[in-house]
Amino acid sequence: MLKILITLSLFTLNVFAENKFINNYVFEWCDKDPQSIEKYLKNSINGDKRNANAAYALGSLYLNGIGLKQDIKKADLYITIAANLNLPEAINSIGDGYYSGDIRHKNIKMALEYYEKAAKMGFGPAQFNAGVVLMNSAKSKKDLEKAIFYLDKASKNRDDLNSMTESAKKYKLHAKDKLKRFNKN
Repeated sequence: MLKILITLSLFTLNVFAENKFINNYVFEWCDKDPQSIEKYLKNSINGDKRNANAAYALGSLYLNGIGLKQDIKKADLYITIAANLNLPEAINSIGDGYYSGDIRHKNIKMALEYYEKAAKMGFGPAQFNAGVVLMNSAKSKKDLEKAIFYLDKASKNRDDLNSMTESAKKYKLHAKDKLKRFNKN
């Protein structure tokens, strides 16, 4: 229990690399003591210093049913809190909810708005998502140019997995081909 609380006290640090590690640690320990983790995360969300990372972690636990019973409404509530505190991962997740229609009503335009907001914050997966959505729904040269811009950013983003950056490079080439065909017409 003490080990969990010491580790979770580190959770309040807002350093992206550390939060990736800590989030993984929270998920690992959630099966062992879910009530303590849930209580700690809720306490980190309430009060004057609302912790976006704690809100996002709690929302993710509810969304995936890790240690806690899956609850889509609670997941959406906590992920929204994190997004309102400008956590790019949460903003991207709201975009995912609109894109898939699993959590929110399917709305590609709203998904793109959230993806672009998180992409402008430098979040690689959102850059990738914005680029792919723009490329697939392009109605103009401007849409394709914007898709290429985001895919280029995602392909150079060093915070994310190589598989995403490789996929971004492939999509970028596809978007450039699409732009060439668009320019011919």
